[in-house]
Amino acid sequence: MSYLRNDVIDGQKLEKLESVKWYGKATYGIPGNDRTGVTIHPLLLQRHMLFLGSIGSGKSVSLFHLIDGLRSYATEDDIFIFFDAKGDYLQKFYRPGDYVLTNEQEEVPGMVRWNIFEDILATIPSKREEVIWEIASALFKEDMENSSAPIFATGARDLFAAILCAKIREIENGGPIENHNTFIEWLQAATDKTVRNLLLHHQDLKWVKNYIHKSNDPKTNQSFFMHLYQNLFNVFNGTFREAGNFSLTGAIKERGGRAVFLEYDISSANVLKPIYTLMLDIAMKNALGQKEKDVRGNIFFILDEFPLIPKLSYMDNALNFGRSLGVRVIAGIQNVGQVRHVYTEALGNSILSGFGTIFAFRLFDEASRSFVRNRHGMNKKMVAFAAANVNKGVQDSIVDGFVIEDWDLTELSIGQCIVSPFNGEPFKFNPINYTK
Repeated sequence: MSYLRNDVIDGQKLEKLESVKWYGKATYGIPGNDRTGVTIHPLLLQRHMLFLGSIGSGKSVSLFHLIDGLRSYATEDDIFIFFDAKGDYLQKFYRPGDYVLTNEQEEVPGMVRWNIFEDILATIPSKREEVIWEIASALFKEDMENSSAPIFATGARDLFAAILCAKIREIENGGPIENHNTFIEWLQAATDKTVRNLLLHHQDLKWVKNYIHKSNDPKTNQSFFMHLYQNLFNVFNGTFREAGNFSLTGAIKERGGRAVFLEYDISSANVLKPIYTLMLDIAMKNALGQKEKDVRGNIFFILDEFPLIPKLSYMDNALNFGRSLGVRVIAGIQNVGQVRHVYTEALGNSILSGFGTIFAFRLFDEASRSFVRNRHGMNKKMVAFAAANVNKGVQDSIVDGFVIEDWDLTELSIGQCIVSPFNGEPFKFNPINYTK
């Protein structure tokens, strides 16, 4: 219906952007058509940013503009962690000195090989065993949850954690540093006796030997080893099986304005999910483990299509408690259902509400439109329209409606979005294409 008058008299109002929003608060942003733009100032980044839109709606263009500005003005105290499912970010934003983790055999600039032992050793000694148990729990989580005999998956996790503890202690006492290749070779040759002997001199780990006690039925011991092999050989394969010395923990400590690109091959998702989840959890744990007095710079997590990653242990905490620690999360999703599916509805809603500013592009599902609509709630409008009966003239009415209506979202053209800031009224914005 075309109204003769449509004025908001109470509540917020959705407007079309006619200028540069927050001009002067920062030196970069997302440029728009007709000399408009959105300045990306520190308060927006501190409260995290979500880019929500269906396939082909144009959210990547805005993300590219944002990342271009962030990288251009990064300091030596900043670091970027990219979850890159399509390779776009590596192609557009790689710089010499960055780190690239990929399961592809083809050599690419900046490619490094991860070493889980180096990550543990880069952790302060008092926290190393805590990290080991978190690593073990992450790698065996799916098996423990889905196995018809979870006791064997749980026992395999405990065996892996105990083996890692013993190996790390050997390194601490002057032994050679392990890598994934040497570790898997050792594991392939190991027997229940080999593992019992490894744990023999560690009193606090002796309890783990009960899983593979020499008096057990050999079939029982073998069942624990089968779950151990199944999980570790699935994870530490391809390039992640190769010898390496890269530490995520070390990279986060060093920073230097560099980026870590986690190149995710969707065609190998079933194999790669556990190790990519683990790497992101390690990175987030390091970011959240800082003391406020020691905080320097920013740790940017760029997570485009982040629901592809299984449930991250620290995602909710990163959003809700990371602001004072320099954690800045910038994520892209196609719909809110993806997040609720991975994290459950309650936790998914908590995660979605943790993003202070949202760029909402065209959406085809009602749940996502409702999420955006409810961000700004309702308003009251004075509307005037011509009555069907010409003798009644113009009719005035006060109506309740949403600040952002369904049709506001469904009428968006490709590339156009509604920006919902953490503080203030929403506005329609049309970014220009990214051409670099």
